[in-house]
Amino acid sequence: MSKIVELHDVWKSYPQLPNPVLSGLNLQIAPGERIVILGASGSGKTTLLHLLGLLLKGDQGQVFLAGSDAQTWSEQQRASWRRANLGYVYQDFGLIPELTLEENVELPLRIAGLKPPKGVALELLAEVGLASRRKSFPSEVSGGESQRVAIARALVGQPSLVLADEPTGNLQRGQGEEIALLFSKLQAELGFSLVVATHNEEIAPLLEAQVFRLSSGSLDFQGNGGKG
Repeated sequence: MSKIVELHDVWKSYPQLPNPVLSGLNLQIAPGERIVILGASGSGKTTLLHLLGLLLKGDQGQVFLAGSDAQTWSEQQRASWRRANLGYVYQDFGLIPELTLEENVELPLRIAGLKPPKGVALELLAEVGLASRRKSFPSEVSGGESQRVAIARALVGQPSLVLADEPTGNLQRGQGEEIALLFSKLQAELGFSLVVATHNEEIAPLLEAQVFRLSSGSLDFQGNGGKG
């Protein structure tokens, strides 16, 4: 089976830190695969997601996309790939307060200069259980609902890869479990590859994902669904 993204011996350091954040890291992501990256705060989870999403370049190693090393791509090529293939979900939701929930979902397409297909935002809001709130503003919904909108926004461009950085980090336990189950449902329906980076040990079993642990720059396979 071909891979969506492959990291080969990737290293990444920051001048202000004494040790590499990632040291010789390898990872393969297949179409339709679910992966959870567990790690403490500061372990490099966000750095890893940024490498997978071509938001960052490694110091050494290769990042293969469809057989081509994206480390050698221009910024324009990398941006073009992100627009066509990537959905990103952040811990802090990142919704624009002045826009309705429906407008927030449409925003990635409008930023790309595309006219959102009629009804696409409403359809996605329905998928996350918020169709009736489409004209509401972010200040009028809960944190869990805000993250549902953020997930719908990440899916509006029909990405092949969705990266979620601590998507339950700002939520209460029950809300976090709901978000994990929602990710599982949507991924099964739509078939995108999903990578969730989290410190929350309870997320992996809910996602029934392959689980890796990131520590001291290394990525170790823990098993499936957290049962390793």
